[in-house]
Amino acid sequence: MNNWNLDDLYLGFDDHYKEDMAKLSNLVDAYKAFINAEDHTDLELVKGYIDFQEKIVILARSLSSYASLRMATDVSNQDAPVYLSMLQDIFRKSTVEDVKFTRYLSTLNLDDLAKHAHQIKQYLYLLKREQEDASHLLSENEEVLYSKLRELSSGSWGRLQGITTANLPVHFKEKEITLSEVRNLAYDYDKSVRKEAYQAELKAYETIDDQVALALSNIKREVTLMNELRGYESALEQTLFQSKMSKETLDAMISSMMDYRPHFEKYLKAKASYLGHSKGLPFYDLFAPVGKLEKTYTYEQAQTLVVEGFGSFSKKLSDFAAKAFQNQWIDAFPKKGKRGGAFCSNQPQIKQSRILSNFTGSLSDVLTLAHELGHGYHGDVISNNDPLHWSYPMPLAETASIFCETIVNNHLLSQITKPKERLSVLENALQGDTQVIIDILSRFIFESKLFEKATGPISKEQMKNMMIEAQKEAYLDGLDSDVLHPYMWLNKSHYYSAGLNFYNFPYAFGLLFGKGLYAQYLKDPESFVSKYNQLLSLTTKTCVEEVAKSMDIDVTKKEFWKDSLDQVKKDIDEVCELFSHK
Repeated sequence: MNNWNLDDLYLGFDDHYKEDMAKLSNLVDAYKAFINAEDHTDLELVKGYIDFQEKIVILARSLSSYASLRMATDVSNQDAPVYLSMLQDIFRKSTVEDVKFTRYLSTLNLDDLAKHAHQIKQYLYLLKREQEDASHLLSENEEVLYSKLRELSSGSWGRLQGITTANLPVHFKEKEITLSEVRNLAYDYDKSVRKEAYQAELKAYETIDDQVALALSNIKREVTLMNELRGYESALEQTLFQSKMSKETLDAMISSMMDYRPHFEKYLKAKASYLGHSKGLPFYDLFAPVGKLEKTYTYEQAQTLVVEGFGSFSKKLSDFAAKAFQNQWIDAFPKKGKRGGAFCSNQPQIKQSRILSNFTGSLSDVLTLAHELGHGYHGDVISNNDPLHWSYPMPLAETASIFCETIVNNHLLSQITKPKERLSVLENALQGDTQVIIDILSRFIFESKLFEKATGPISKEQMKNMMIEAQKEAYLDGLDSDVLHPYMWLNKSHYYSAGLNFYNFPYAFGLLFGKGLYAQYLKDPESFVSKYNQLLSLTTKTCVEEVAKSMDIDVTKKEFWKDSLDQVKKDIDEVCELFSHK
């Protein structure tokens, strides 16, 4: 019951799976023939394109998700990567036609066509974005060549990082454990365990840092080269376009985060003092539990806490979580060969989700479940959208997850009156906020520097030094400068996708946007719930700024971000006050 069940997708790489692969291949062939036909009117061509894309999205999502999910819990699976490669081959077949259609689309008056076809009107925003993307296309032959080479270059380098870290043996206290297990020991109540786990983790990285650094260097060099060819000024410009987000919004948010660093520095120094450190907080104690809530949770207790917490917001949210637990949508525990961390894979084509976690019983693990179930709830809402409106941009991806995490944390706080228990829960939440604001800031700084160096090879020593400097800039003197984490670039899979650069600031956006929404919820809970579901539905249909505007929020101004950060500052002030009563 603690492993996810994928049977509603496929029973295996069996005849049904292979038949659907053939069906997808035939569908792509039919799409190619349609695009290459000469007898379509503009209206017929765009309507036909939409019809084909909807059918392809529905079928491809099940096929690719099944293979990816199988590999996520068993990175040594031999079949999954073969089928994922076959899927890439199928999609590459239509590269010429995709480029041809996008270029043709850029010549059309879509507003006029939308007056004559409902399908065009409902996808007007996405079609206009595709028009804009036409200016960054290479020639048809070049696009075909890159689509073939990408799997052998950045795609393979990314898989190398995933396989290498998932299978990395870590020697800890005379036994061998996984990387996920040793990293989870950062939450242990025993200081010596935390410190030894941190040292064992760094020691283990030394056995793989050469090849993983080479992987990261080559991925970022590929991205830099391709952006130059496509006419993007930077990887960040491309990411902002993908994110449906303006530079004005990003600058307002990052600037506000920089302004609030001294408040987080104050919290980290207070925690360091509380734990008996004379300098800043050593990295291995960032996640040290404090207070008197010295308990771990069974998986069953975690389920109860999440379902009850969600119920304080709405029955629909609570029922969704209960269904996910009951129907085996969650792969709960760490095991050898399973990738680390946590994620949610929404499957709107079957109105379900699948969630991976590495649950070990900490309060943080409970909140991670709430976080990923928030993603699942978001997926549940958008499953009612049209198929080409099933994908949301990175910044808005974290809206529901962080909102749900906040709900569960506040539900737990509402049941606690003892100061030391309150400190434990409140400080645990603050750990998460610090990661999503300050550590994300360090990752944003690091990746910015990484791209500055990506015109040539980047060594592991350069990466380690850049990471240390980024941590110092983001954390200020809150961390002990002699006990930082030079390998934070190695264990974060977000760095290793050529198609997802700067996958860090969306988390900060999600946290602060979610906190801003939660403040609105507290003012008028009854009317907020229906508005909230409408907002989640809208996330797949327009830009970040317009989604925010639907709730009367202007994310291009620092005022909104500072209001959200002030909520975190209140928690910092209370935690520091509780620390002083040790």
